[in-house]
Amino acid sequence: MPDLTFLEPYGLPPRRHSAGATLFRAGTDSAGLYLLLSGRIRLLRPLADGSEVVVHRAAAVDTFAEAAVFSAVYHCDAVAVTEVEVRIVPAAAVRAALAEVPGFAARFAARLAGQVQDLRARAEILSMRGAAERAAAWLALQADGDTVALDRPVKEMATEIGLTHEALYRALAALERDGRIERLARGRFRLATGPRGPGADA
Repeated sequence: MPDLTFLEPYGLPPRRHSAGATLFRAGTDSAGLYLLLSGRIRLLRPLADGSEVVVHRAAAVDTFAEAAVFSAVYHCDAVAVTEVEVRIVPAAAVRAALAEVPGFAARFAARLAGQVQDLRARAEILSMRGAAERAAAWLALQADGDTVALDRPVKEMATEIGLTHEALYRALAALERDGRIERLARGRFRLATGPRGPGADA
């Protein structure tokens, strides 16, 4: 879990939102980045054909919409997957802290670097052709040691790696038949090949 205490002094009072609530939409004025205190959030980018793609997921304790610190508008929609508690950290406050507070810039840069690494790993997974290979790489990326404990339904995992949930279920079944994963319980897996995944050496 990332240490985000350096952001807390600059945040507004916490707000609660119910599951399904939209916190902001693409094109709306930016208020700043968000500190997610509890619950889960999906960031969705609307496409020209009316569909949408998941560009990021956040779970407590985490941040999202960091790009809003340097943008006048948000570039995606933020939707609460569960009931959430969030604290907005105004963009002006973050920019002032970057310029004036010793150590703040280094911590903020380290936070963004970690997110870039995660995005690169996800891009590598999406570039894979086979559904089973995508599923195996994604599970390896989530693993703690050789074990994966999902914090969300398998159906949500499917959208994150560009598969239908039917294709994902078939891919998981194939991995199990091949001995590459073992189902321990609902949402829990053991990896036969260890915890390595895209970006592991980065």
